[in-house]
Order: sequence, then structure tokens, then C-alpha cells
Amino acid sequence: MMARTTRVAAAIAALILMESAMAAERTYHVATTGIDANAGGEAKPFRTIQHAADLMRAGDTCIVHAGTYRETVTVKTSGAEGKPIRFTAAAGEEVILDGTEPIQGAWEVHEGAICRTTVDRAFEQLFVDGRMMIEARWPSIRFREIFARKGWRKTGKGSRYGTIVDPGLAKTGIDWTGALATLNVAHQFFTWSRRVTKHAVGADTFTYPKNLPVITHYANNTRPWEQNQYYLSGSPGALDQPGEWFLDEKTKTLSLWTLDGDDPSKHAVTAKARTYGFEAEGVKHVELSGFRFFGCTFRFGGCDHCVIDDCHLLFPTYTRDLTDLGAPVKPTPSTFVSGDHNSVRGSSLAFASGHGLTVLGSHNLVEECLVRDVCWNGSLKYVGIRLGPMPGREAEGQSVVRRCTVFNGGNTLVSVGHMPKMTVAYCHIHDGGKACKDVSLLYTQLPLIEGTVFHHNWVHGCRAPHIALGIRGDDQTRGLTVHHNVVWDCGWVGIVVKGDRNRVHHNTCFRNGKADIIMRDRPEPRKPWRKKQWPLLKVQNANSEAFNNVGRRMTSGLWGGPPLKCRTGTNYTGRAPMLADPKAGDFRPRDGSPLIDAGTPVEGFTGPFVGKAPDIGACEHGAVPWTPGVTWPEEKRTRINAAIERVMW
Repeated sequence: MMARTTRVAAAIAALILMESAMAAERTYHVATTGIDANAGGEAKPFRTIQHAADLMRAGDTCIVHAGTYRETVTVKTSGAEGKPIRFTAAAGEEVILDGTEPIQGAWEVHEGAICRTTVDRAFEQLFVDGRMMIEARWPSIRFREIFARKGWRKTGKGSRYGTIVDPGLAKTGIDWTGALATLNVAHQFFTWSRRVTKHAVGADTFTYPKNLPVITHYANNTRPWEQNQYYLSGSPGALDQPGEWFLDEKTKTLSLWTLDGDDPSKHAVTAKARTYGFEAEGVKHVELSGFRFFGCTFRFGGCDHCVIDDCHLLFPTYTRDLTDLGAPVKPTPSTFVSGDHNSVRGSSLAFASGHGLTVLGSHNLVEECLVRDVCWNGSLKYVGIRLGPMPGREAEGQSVVRRCTVFNGGNTLVSVGHMPKMTVAYCHIHDGGKACKDVSLLYTQLPLIEGTVFHHNWVHGCRAPHIALGIRGDDQTRGLTVHHNVVWDCGWVGIVVKGDRNRVHHNTCFRNGKADIIMRDRPEPRKPWRKKQWPLLKVQNANSEAFNNVGRRMTSGLWGGPPLKCRTGTNYTGRAPMLADPKAGDFRPRDGSPLIDAGTPVEGFTGPFVGKAPDIGACEHGAVPWTPGVTWPEEKRTRINAAIERVMW
């Protein structure tokens, strides 16, 4: 009798476990034609993704069907190893998470082609037919000119801390008091925004608060404040061309000049209403796949083992006011993942005024991603892709950026720091530094990055007018390896490495303005603004190496300075490296090149070589050429590029 009872109990337990397992692997469907009172099956889908998210448990899947969804989905439940919670767009269907809401009011002609309506809320970003309009500003720009230097005014003679002098101000005929001044002043790789405190029509001078955190304590000792740059926004008088708008936040009156100069009611006019399409905090094993984000983005804070795959973001974040370095922290919208063992892959991000993609924590991966047109105002706080530690957790590092294409940025494009053993590999990084000075395209610094490696990247086109660099191991770098990179067309220097115990091997550098490779040897300077100080070296790079590099000018000082003083061997500094076809991206030595078989084997860095000895430089004669950047299928590449091009004007 007892045995029978035991068997019955076991059968019941097994049935409960089976039912539990089946319940943990449910599939919900969401469609714009559904209602949340439905059962959530394919025939009777839910209306909102949030309703599905509230029901989901480990192993569940939510399939979202074609359409536009205007909601912030908050994920509160974790999946489990082998049983993630999945949110995915239905195969072959376009699912858009939209952060905007339509402008509903009636329009009336105000003046000329400018029309007005009343709105019920304030906002900072406006779209017409999916194209971002420019908030009225001076100097005026079109959207395609967000990085154009002509969109900034030069500060004139007599400018100083707290005061801008510019004869052009008087010609605007506008009283700019209360307007927003975007200031790239004194500290060339940071930009601040401040309200104009005093100006008058016809005056060539305005003032702003003297509270820029990084500058205030030494403002009177800086170089002259002339030939810096700024622009002004937030005045109705600046609305003077098609594609501009202005919102009077006191009266809630919106003024708009459409691109065609016609009635806005003929167009879809929307304004940003929410920052995030997906948001999660402290969850594990959650996956997003196949979504399109417009005017919003995703945020995963303190999450582990999460995956964002094949998601594509247009205008994900926008900020008018710039958060200061050193100022009290205030929320800044960001496409953001923090935690450990997370992945962002096969995705794209285009047109973010501030941050691109920020991934904090250890053992994270950013792979096969396209990031472009970010950091419009040129502040180093905002970069294309940033890897760093997650506050409150041990910084084990070992995070990777691989096979990404990153271009068009106001400052640095890829920055990794404050963790060890990070990798940036096979990335195509180009055309950055467009809105600032003293910038590199690929950046790291400090002893905390020991064991970090930059390899097999193309880095080119640093557009800063002053101190334009390709790859930079900045102050007190320790244990950085830079190998098999091709670096060219940077206005000042291709590769700069400071500190010690660094290795620079098998790089090809050419057509850089003042020098190709600099490995500093002077004593390390003390930087008083650093909160944490490390011992300073009296001689830099005494224990560093540089082998098998191509570069016309390699020095241990500035351009024209003494030769490299670290351990060196078989570097080529001649005028004719004879590369196969640099314009077509073939950087292998061609027949007869002095680079062929001229290198020295370096254990751990020199791979298989074709001839009697390794070639000098990043590519081997006779080997299959390597190329960096995303390797998307042509169909995906064409589709994403077309979506980006549609919003340009």
C-alpha cells in the first residue's frame, strides 16, 4: 500500500513538474489589432508588449507583429540559463518602438511660411514625416550639417570666462537673453551649455554663468578665450529657414517652418515623448531581437547575461542641455547596458546628439554593430562606443568591441577604460573629432587598462583642427598592446602611446599630418584634476617595444623630436613602402616592396608569414587581405542604409 502511495505521489509530482515546464515555455503574440483582454495567442494577440512582459516567466517568448508601438516596456522578470525571456519581432515583419507622439492641434499661418499651433506639453525634439527638424538656432544649419564648422561662431577679441564677444551678434537683431549658449570654450574637448544671462539687441557681447566645473579654478590662467566656438538656440527670432521650429514653453505655442514651406497638417508632425522603448533594471537572461527603435532607445541597468540582437535605432537619444564633467550628475539619455556577460550584436545606431552606445561591466561584447552620427556638440563625455566598469562591481574587464563600424562623431569614436584586458578588434573607425579639438578616434588611458589590446583595426580621418590623433594610449597608460592596425589621414599623429610596458607592433601608418607613431619618453606630468593619483614615471616607455611598424615619422617626443627610445626593431621609415592599393583598402606590400620579408618575428604577435621572414606592417604580402567592420549580408546593409538616408535632408 505504501509503495502504491509513493508511486502515485511521484506521478503527481512529475505531472506538476511537466505542467510547470510547459507553463514556463509559453509564447505570447502582440499585434496592433489585438486587445490586452485576449488570451495572447496568435489568433487572439495582446495589444501591448507591456501586457505580455507582465505575464512572462523564464523560457517564455513574446512575438511582436508588424506595426508601430508607442510604449515603454518595463521588464521586471528574469529568465534563467538556457531559458531566457525573449522579445522578438515576427519574422519578416517591421516592428517599430516609437518614442514620439503626434502633434494634434490645428495649425494656422503666423508669418510667411511659419505656422503655429498649441501643444499640451514641452519637448526638445520635433519630427516631420520621420525627419528631425532643427530647433531654431544661430548660425542656422540643415540636418546634414550637424557637424559642419560653419554651424558654430568663433569667439572674438575680448572674449573671456563668462563673456563672449562676437561682432556678428549685433547683426542678428535679436535679444539673446535667456537663450541657450552651447559653448566649446577654453577646454577644447569638452562642451558646455549655459543660459545667456545678459544681452541686448545690437550688442556684440553676451554673458553666461561662470560655473564651468573643470575650468573655474584656473579660468584666469587659460590662454586667451578668443577663437573658441559657440552657437545659440532657443529664441523665436532665430526661426528663419525651412526645417526649423521653436516652442514657447510658457504659452505652449509651437512654431514650425516645414521643409516645403507648406501647411504642417499635410504632414505627420510628431514630438519626442519618451526616452526608452525597453527598460530593465537588475534582471538576467533577457533577449531583444529584430526591433526598430525610432526616437527612443533601450536601457538595461545592472543586468547580466542579456542580449540585444539585430535591433536598429534612429534618433535614439537627444539632449539639449549638456551634462558637465565634474558637475552634479543629472539624468542624461543613453543607449545603455550595464552588468556582466551582456551582448549587443548585429545592431545599428544613428543620429544621437550625445551618447552613442555605452556598455559598462565585465565580460561584455559589442559585435557587428554600426554606430554613426553621434556626439554632435563635441564633448568627450559623449562617444560612439564606450566600455568601462559598472559602479559598485569589481572591474574584471575582458570586455570586447569587435567587427564594428563607427564613424561620424563630434569627439572620440571608441573609448575603453578603467578596466583590464579589454579588446578592440577588426573595427573600422573613421571620421571623428568633427566638433572639438585635442581628440583621438580610439582612446584609452591609465594603469587600470593593463592587458588591453587594439588589433586589426582601420582608424582614419580624425577631423579636429588641433591635435587630431588616430589611436591614443593617453596619460599613464600601462600594458597596452597596439598591433596590426592601419592608421592614416589623421591631422596630427597616427598612434600616440604614453606610459610604460606598452607594445606597438606590425602597424601600418601613413599620410598622418605631423608624425605616424609617437611613444613619449618625457617625465609623466601631474594632472591635478585626477581624483586618484598613480606614481609618476621619470621616464616613459623605458620598458616598451615597437617592432615591424611602417611610418614615415616615429619619435619619442613630438613631431620632429628624437627617435624612439624604447626597444625597437625593423621599423620602416622610408618614403616608399609600396602598398598594393590603399585607396581600395588593400594595404599589403606589393611586389618589390621593401617591407617584404624585412620584419623580425615577435612571439605572440607575428602570425604565419608567407616568405622567409614576416613582412613589416599590418598586412602580409601574398596572404589573404583582412578587412574590418561589420560583415552584414548585403540585403541587411542596403535596408539599414536606406532607412538612414530617408531621414536626411
